[in-house]
Amino acid sequence: MLPLRNFFAPDRTLGNQELDQKQKDFVAKALAAMDSNERNKLRDRAIKARKLALSRMVARPVLDEDDEDEDIPANVKRPQKPLEEFLYQLLKEEVVEEAVPVQTQCATVIALHRKRCEVVLGSERINCILTPDQAKWQQSQFAVGDLVNIHQAEEIWRIHSVQPRRTKLSRPDPGSADRERVIVANVDVIVVVVSVKAPPLHPRVIDRYLIAIQRGGADAVIAVNKSDLLSQDDEEFRLLDPYRGLAPIIRVSAMGKNGLDELRTHLEGKRSAFVGHSGVGKSSLLNALKPELELDTGTVSEGYGRGTHTTTSSHLWELGGGTEIIDTPGVRAFGLFKLAREELIDYFPEFEGISCRFRDCSHTVEPGCGIRAAAEDGTLNRARFDTYGRILASL
Repeated sequence: MLPLRNFFAPDRTLGNQELDQKQKDFVAKALAAMDSNERNKLRDRAIKARKLALSRMVARPVLDEDDEDEDIPANVKRPQKPLEEFLYQLLKEEVVEEAVPVQTQCATVIALHRKRCEVVLGSERINCILTPDQAKWQQSQFAVGDLVNIHQAEEIWRIHSVQPRRTKLSRPDPGSADRERVIVANVDVIVVVVSVKAPPLHPRVIDRYLIAIQRGGADAVIAVNKSDLLSQDDEEFRLLDPYRGLAPIIRVSAMGKNGLDELRTHLEGKRSAFVGHSGVGKSSLLNALKPELELDTGTVSEGYGRGTHTTTSSHLWELGGGTEIIDTPGVRAFGLFKLAREELIDYFPEFEGISCRFRDCSHTVEPGCGIRAAAEDGTLNRARFDTYGRILASL
């Protein structure tokens, strides 16, 4: 809804007067700024208010001072006021409510649940109940890690607003590609957890995560879980070669406890998030880092090599010493939110310094493309070049 105070003239009161043109314009503009659900709800409230007013006006019409009223029938009603007047009164009340400053406190979102957000205020955990409008798009409006301004009204905690995010990781909302779904907010490090076996390594999801992480402003780390299941020179590990130099790559094993100390050095004193495919062992790694959490862990389908969704919603966990980790649900695929074609090349730093014949070269079909030539002669990693072309074609 547009801010009502932009339309309302506070020096006018309705009283028994009809609406003037300015007040009518205010009602029209306010209604136009609402979605159909808000508009219908307001009209229903106005209709109920008018019925209530009519029920109280069954008394007599206004008389002159010298008139006698004994013979006036008791059931005579005054003319019915237009619905527009009641709409104006309701909208005016909202302006007055908005004008009253709300005393808020800053809290951190640690989990999202249906129609509520779990936050931490100091050392206290609080459940904030979402309004119907907030609940409708809660996955797009709020994210674990958000700093939110909360207030208490009639013993119910509410979220008043979300503070600007320092960093974020986002993707298109599954319900509406034009909406951004922020997965985690205000994190320092995002750990892309992959597996080399059960499920097998899928480099394409790494490519997309690295782009989204860079766009959101956090640092990236790649944690290769279940690395103890393969030998050091296994072909599977070579699939990670294109990412060396783009992010630290750490071989870990949640079961064998290998590589955990190295991983801790990237997490200590920071807020991090674990992301990746289902079944790669994000929750298992968290349990290995802090066994007291005892998080549920899933299995992997033998037929498809896909993990099962054990973590169904994101949750922020404290590991002590200022270290916080957000465990997120596994994904099957990861999309990029409103990435422009001309913006894509900014996230392939290895392309820098390679000249092309045309300044606006897309590096796909143009003659004299230096980047395509570098990929063909091996100067540029072919897998990364193919990734660029594949993502460009999807935009």
